[in-house]
Amino acid sequence: MKKVLTAAQLKATDEFTIDHEPIKSIDLMERASQCFVQSFMELFPNKCAVLVLVGPGNNGGDGLAIGRLLHMQGYAIQVASLPDMNFSKDVQVNRARLGFPMKSLNEYESFESFDVIIDALFGSGLSRPIEGQYKIVIESVNAANKTVVAVDLPSGLIPDRVQEGAAIIRATHTLTFQSPKLTFLIPETGGYCGEVQVLDIGLDLGFIERLACHYYVIEASDVQLAARKKFAHKGRFGHVQLFAGSKGKMGAAVLCTKAALLSGAGLATTHIPARGESIVQISVPEAMVVLDDHQDIITNGQLLPKTNAICIGPGIGKDRQTTAWLHTFLAEANLPMVLDADALHILASHQELLSLVAGKAILTPHLGELERLLGPTKNGIERLEGSLALAAAYDLIILIKGAHSSVVTPAGDVYFNSTGNAGMAKGGSGDVLAGLIAGFLAQGFSREEATIKAVYLHGAAGDSAKKDLGEYSIMASDLLERIPQAICNVSLASFI
Repeated sequence: MKKVLTAAQLKATDEFTIDHEPIKSIDLMERASQCFVQSFMELFPNKCAVLVLVGPGNNGGDGLAIGRLLHMQGYAIQVASLPDMNFSKDVQVNRARLGFPMKSLNEYESFESFDVIIDALFGSGLSRPIEGQYKIVIESVNAANKTVVAVDLPSGLIPDRVQEGAAIIRATHTLTFQSPKLTFLIPETGGYCGEVQVLDIGLDLGFIERLACHYYVIEASDVQLAARKKFAHKGRFGHVQLFAGSKGKMGAAVLCTKAALLSGAGLATTHIPARGESIVQISVPEAMVVLDDHQDIITNGQLLPKTNAICIGPGIGKDRQTTAWLHTFLAEANLPMVLDADALHILASHQELLSLVAGKAILTPHLGELERLLGPTKNGIERLEGSLALAAAYDLIILIKGAHSSVVTPAGDVYFNSTGNAGMAKGGSGDVLAGLIAGFLAQGFSREEATIKAVYLHGAAGDSAKKDLGEYSIMASDLLERIPQAICNVSLASFI
């Protein structure tokens, strides 16, 4: 896991590194700038025309060092600031080292002559909205529609909270130092960052390890699966029971069941409305099927012996008979379970059911479903806070689905996914994810482990589909086709 550090923690890590490496602050700034330049040159190998915008603080000092280093590499560099700025001590040193004149931002009527703008106006120390001349500069940069690379984070973005309506640079790329920032992972602010790359600038890893942290980013090493025993049999890999589908929504049952089996579960039994028998039996011949007494909806599903995990919800609808059945079933079922889609809608409308699933459920809402559970929220940080409270109150795992799907635990931790893309925003993708989670649950992984593994692999399958198909044409069935390779990739990454 990669820790998501707060602005205060990053500042403390800087100070500890300076004191204990030991290294002077100006030399640490140089090291960070060298890391930035190396990545910048990989992004833009052609010696393009670059404007570096610098501010008064340490982010501006980074910008001055970056301008000097890129100039030495043959890039056509101009460095500009607002006139009469009061530079910090390290910024003054880097200004003296620049080797060519700085320009005033007031000289530029437009930015048309530049290929790339480097934003080094404000960094992670910002704590209030940007006003005055700097706000005008940010608005001008955004209006220019140029490629913008932010140093550490886009100017105007505050690492730990959301500002509505603030002036914020809209970056194409963000090359951030040592740790991703929370606002990179929140829908309302993450869109300002473009493509994010985290640069290791050599801050003290031992100090970072000791920092108390509740936000993390999932990495491939967190998802690896062990090789299977040679003489194992299907009974060793778990039996998952799924309740899915209704008239017109049998595809959800198919997608969910296939995903459960692709996770590695040994057996899958899907309870469906009677009318869907041929659809599921033909589409997923590897699965067993139990038919409901009702032709079109689920009304009387029973827990089977030797079941290890349950998935309820994809395509089941919200009929009153289905709702009544769910009340009865949840009161009796005492196994780890995934509640998805229509099951979440029923849960939101009948919140007395929360006490029945306490300690055993994983909820997998998208943003609309989450708001039905929590009530209205203003932004992603409020949604996280509400989800953390709900998870703690009922001992739940909550997976908030989105661009950086977040796994919220009752212990107060949040794990953000690092895979996936916008092409996965299609009907059926959530059914695949629910089946994957349930399949890992059946194999004996904890609720937290199963959810983390599934969401990462689901996104990795989506990223593979994007490479082959582009973002527009990905369908949920394309994810199914690529899950085996996603599992192989992480299993083989560094498994001993």
